[in-house]
Amino acid sequence: MGAAVIISTLSQYDQLPIAGVILVAPAVWGRKTMPWYQNMLLWTLSRTTPGLALTTKHLHIKPSDNIEMLKALHQDPLVIKATRIGTLYGLTNLMDHALSTANLISTKTLLLYGEKDEIIPKKPMYLFLHNLTKDVAENHHIIAFYKNGYHLLLRDLEAAVLWNDIDVWINANTTALPSGADKRAQLMLGQLRKH
Repeated sequence: MGAAVIISTLSQYDQLPIAGVILVAPAVWGRKTMPWYQNMLLWTLSRTTPGLALTTKHLHIKPSDNIEMLKALHQDPLVIKATRIGTLYGLTNLMDHALSTANLISTKTLLLYGEKDEIIPKKPMYLFLHNLTKDVAENHHIIAFYKNGYHLLLRDLEAAVLWNDIDVWINANTTALPSGADKRAQLMLGQLRKH
């Protein structure tokens, strides 16, 4: 959600004095890419029972391969375990805005996405990336796909690989990442554009 807030902010204020942004598994699953029944259900519940709180308990979603970290989050009393429908509706509005304004981001960007992400599906991510990169110079935005990455990329078991990529992107002034995740993303996105 933090990345969606940054995307929304950058799309509205393009003259912010920042050198670049890092977007990790951005929440860009807007209504445009949701099945009609999810849209209808969210709309109906937000108007009838906005205070109803839901959990992901029965969804069988795996946010990370770092099981010890997930157990610690589950036991942490400060971590929200149930989310109100009204909050989900507002989050969806934020994701709508992030998805639809990708082409307005002119700030140099490093975007990291896990190919095993079960929270943000590939379809909205690919649409976002298409819009993000459509009108900018090559290598202005660096996209990296991590084959074994989940949604909580920076907490996954292979997080050190991402930390190293981030460090190099920030400090080495290069467009190539040590992990090769940027080349993997170029290959996959190139194949997608052909279809």
